[in-house]
Amino acid sequence: MLIADRQQHVRFASWIKLREHLEKSNDPLRDVSSYFLKLPRVKFYTDPYSSITWPTPWELIDENEYCEFNIILGICYTLQLTERFKFCQPKINVALDTVNKTVYYLLFVDDKVYGYIEEEWASVEELPKTLKIQKIYAMKPLH
Repeated sequence: MLIADRQQHVRFASWIKLREHLEKSNDPLRDVSSYFLKLPRVKFYTDPYSSITWPTPWELIDENEYCEFNIILGICYTLQLTERFKFCQPKINVALDTVNKTVYYLLFVDDKVYGYIEEEWASVEELPKTLKIQKIYAMKPLH
């Protein structure tokens, strides 16, 4: 087996283990975000404003290029591919904070949101009123 093939196999096996772990985890949201935060980062890879260009879950893992937006996609896809979260209706929002002019990629799962408070899940109520939603993507079920 070639080194690249072996690395790909390891990535997919690790991702499968993560999804299995999430089924019984006491804190699946924290566990899935922790997993993706440890992956290699790139500055820009996927255009958050063009959902037709987004990688599929399997392309995302295969390509192994994680910009801030791909981290959100990876977390979302992973949760959707578990039995535990298969009926959740996640949304990805692109938002602009009108005060500090920062763009945020936010993943909404039930009453929790990821992407505003660095490396943490927060309640929807914790989001500031200065956030203006630029784009909302209701994620289609993967099952």
